[in-house]
Order: sequence, then structure tokens, then C-alpha cells
Amino acid sequence: MTRHLLPFVGLLLGGCLYQPEPNKQSADEDVYGILGETTKKLTGAERPFAVERPVDTLRKQLQASAVPVTLTLAQALDVAAENNRDYQTQKERLYIAALNLTRSQNDFAWRWAGGGSASLDGEAELADTARLSDDLGGSANSVYGTRVVGSFVQTFLRSVLSGGSFDGGSILDLTITQPLLRTAGRRVAREPLTQAERNVVYALRDYERFRSQFVVALASDYWNITRQMRDLVNVEANYVRLRDLRTQVQALFDAGRRTVTDLGRAQQDVLTADAQRVSAGIRLQAALDRYKLSLGLPTAAQLQLDVGELDTLVAQGVSPIDLPEERAIELSLTRRYDHLTTIDEVADAGRRVFVAEDALNLQLDLTTNVQVPSESGKGLDLDWSRVNWRAGFDLDLALNRVPSRNVYRAALITFDQAISEREQSEDQLTVNVRNSLRNIQAALQTFRIQTTAVDVADSRVQATTDLYDAGRIQVLEKLDAQRSLLNAQLARNAAIVDFSIARLQLMNDLEAIRLEPQGFRFDTSLPMPQAKTAE
Repeated sequence: MTRHLLPFVGLLLGGCLYQPEPNKQSADEDVYGILGETTKKLTGAERPFAVERPVDTLRKQLQASAVPVTLTLAQALDVAAENNRDYQTQKERLYIAALNLTRSQNDFAWRWAGGGSASLDGEAELADTARLSDDLGGSANSVYGTRVVGSFVQTFLRSVLSGGSFDGGSILDLTITQPLLRTAGRRVAREPLTQAERNVVYALRDYERFRSQFVVALASDYWNITRQMRDLVNVEANYVRLRDLRTQVQALFDAGRRTVTDLGRAQQDVLTADAQRVSAGIRLQAALDRYKLSLGLPTAAQLQLDVGELDTLVAQGVSPIDLPEERAIELSLTRRYDHLTTIDEVADAGRRVFVAEDALNLQLDLTTNVQVPSESGKGLDLDWSRVNWRAGFDLDLALNRVPSRNVYRAALITFDQAISEREQSEDQLTVNVRNSLRNIQAALQTFRIQTTAVDVADSRVQATTDLYDAGRIQVLEKLDAQRSLLNAQLARNAAIVDFSIARLQLMNDLEAIRLEPQGFRFDTSLPMPQAKTAE
């Protein structure tokens, strides 16, 4: 009887296994181990990973404070890593993919099961027999299709009417099933685990790809907003100059030295500049609100960006990209994570065709069973002299072929679709690289042109100012020179930002943006890759 209660005592002692927190910690340990190993294989470096969101984030700090905060680009990237919801979703998808792999791995491990029961049998109000039983079992699948099922069952009976002790018996049961035709062999039997392993790789590639693409979007928006901030400064300075000019023209008109046409033109340009100033301010605030959403911050947050980041781009300058188009396309096709996944998915579809072909076979299994009863009256002592065994074959002719036929035909179509998607991916990457190279060249030429245009316009403004003061030209020419200077300044600011974005986009097309292990920080001055092999 004491022996019979041992499983229940073990159950009570192992109660911690049924608590939520130990199970959460166990899942995290398995998942983070898988992700660490997979990340090292994919990137060549170990990178820490945590699926939980940070507790003390800038979002909470801004909600509790009305003090304006100015963020550099690096700080903005850190804020996005803490608060952006899409990034959090991407991390959770990666975690789930690794968690699903642990389940597939468990399918090929030895799985224990156990339990017990107690009951009274009788008739009417009279109890006749008391029964206690417990069982411990386990099963395992091998990567070759073999299935092993074992169990150890104890049953103890006691007559309630006649009294006495519990009389028990036990039995050890072991069954081994080996497929010989359908589902036989490692290639078919292991397919669920193989696909789960590859899904983790795909999810990690998606995660790294998301980080790179998101960095491009965050940096591009940041640079564009700082450009708008600098543009607003230029627009406001232009408005002040035109307003001063209008005052000057007004005084000259009052003195009879300027016509009403000159005064009207000056007043009209001031109104236009004022409207331009208001419009630029509104666009800047709208862009800041959108950027706050990208960072995962409330739109009411008092947030400013560091316009000095635009000066950093100017200091880095613009220079031609010494990378031939053919080499750039080759680098993109051999490095891009999403394209590598598309290539691997063709192999996945090919394996599914093989599995579907296997499912067309007959089902023929070899089954062996061994049972060992207990010695009479000794529940835990097995009597190996009375071993019972059985061996045989189970055959399924699979006369209904429609389901397996349809699965096979669908697998063939899916395989063709995977090949088509791979070809489409190659064409799309080629187009992306060509566009990025063209955008770089266009921005480079535009920057050079507008830099010259600013110098010319500035000289023209000075010249027209002197000529106008001397009364040798009309106000229209001075106003036109001022507009040209403003337009050249705005175009030059746009060109340096467009060049920086196009260069970053090309590096993204080549999978060349090297981010820090966590978050989105990166070095904006990273060199363009030249070699075919991954860095």
C-alpha cells in the first residue's frame, strides 16, 4: 500500500511544475537558447534577446513631464526600440517561432504521462469493492518514423464486505511500431521538425530585415524633419528680409522715389513669404506628430529633434558610390535575408512534394508488443517468466486516393509558385538596386548644382541690393534674386538629405547596415560593401 502511494507523493512534491512562473522561465530558457544559437549562425555574433518591453521607457517619462525633450538620431533610435509597437510585434513573432520549435523537438523526445484513480463499486447502498490504480507511461517518436509506447499500470483491489488488505497486480506494456512503406524514413518522419527549425531561421531573418528597414524609415524621417527645421529657418529669414524691404520701399514710395507698382510687388512678396512661413511651420508640426507615432510616443509629447544632425550630413559630404551596378545586384542577391528565405522556401516546397508523394504509398507497419505481468500478490514485482509478446503487420490499402491525390497535386503547384516567387524576388531586388543607384546619382548631381546655385544666388542678392540702393534696377529684380536664393537653399538642403537617404537605402538593399546587437543604433558613415562574401 505504501508503495502504491509513492506516485501521489511524488506528484505533491513536484507541485512546482504546475506553477505559472517556473513554466514561463523554462520556456524562456529554451527559446533564448535556440535564438542565441541561430543568431550566431546567421550573423556570426552573439546577440542578447528579450521579448518583454522595457519598464521605464521615455514614453512614460514624457507622459509624466511637460519639459520638452530634444533627441539626437541615436536617441530617437533608442526610443523606437523601447516603444515602437511594430518592433515589439516582430520580437514576439520571433519568440513564437522558437517556442513552436520546442514543441516539435518535444515530439521527438521521450514524453512521460502518469495518473491515478480511486473508486468504490457496489449495489444500492452497499459498497462491495474498493479500487485504487495508478499508471506511468511514456512515448517517443524517432526521426526514422519509429514509435515507442510504454506503460506501467498498477491496480489494487479490496473487498469491503469481507475486509482484508488491498491485493494488487501490475503490468508492464511496451509497444514498438515501425512503418515500412508510408511515413518510413528520416526524410519524411523528421519533416515537421525540419520545417520548424527553418521557420526559426526565417523568423530571425525577418526580424533582422525589419530592423534594417525600420532604421531606414526612422533615419529618413529624422533627416527630412531636420531639413524642414532648417528650411523653416531659411523661410523665416526670407520673410524678415522681404518685410524689411517692403518697409524700405514704403518709405521710398512715401518720398515719391518708388512707384505704386514697386510697393505692390513688395507687399505681395511679403504676404507670399508669410504664407510660406506659416505653411512650413504647419508641415513641420505634422511631420513631428507622425514621427512621434513611429517612435511609439504620444503625439502630445513635447519632443524636438536636433537640427545639428543635418550639419553632420553636410560634414560627411557627398561623393560618388564606387560600386558597379552588376556588383551591387550580385551583392544584393547573395546577402539579402528576405531573398535568401525565398530561395529556401523553394527547397521547403520541394520537400513537401516528396512528403506528398510518400503519402500515396500503402501503409504497412510492423508492430511488436511485450507485456510483463506482476507476480501473484506482489504489485511491483514483475514476473519475467510469464512474458507475453506479439508481432505482426498492419496494412492499409488506402483505397480512397482522392485526399492524398489532391494534396500531392497541390504540392506540385505550390512548388511551381515558390519558383515563380524566387524569380520575382530576383527581378524586384534588381529594380531596387538600380533605383537606389539612380537616386544616389541624381541627388549627387542636384547637390552640386544647388551648391553652385546658392553661391550664385547669394552673389546676385548682394549685387541687386547695391544696384537697387543706387536706383539702377526695379524692386522686381531684387525680389526675384531673393526668391532664387531661398529656392536654392531649400533645394540644397533637400539634396543632401536625399543623397544620405539614397545611400542608406542602397546599403539596405545590399543588407549592409550593421546594427548594434540590440535596438536600432548604427554608424551612418559605414563604408559601402565591395566584396561578394558577407562581412
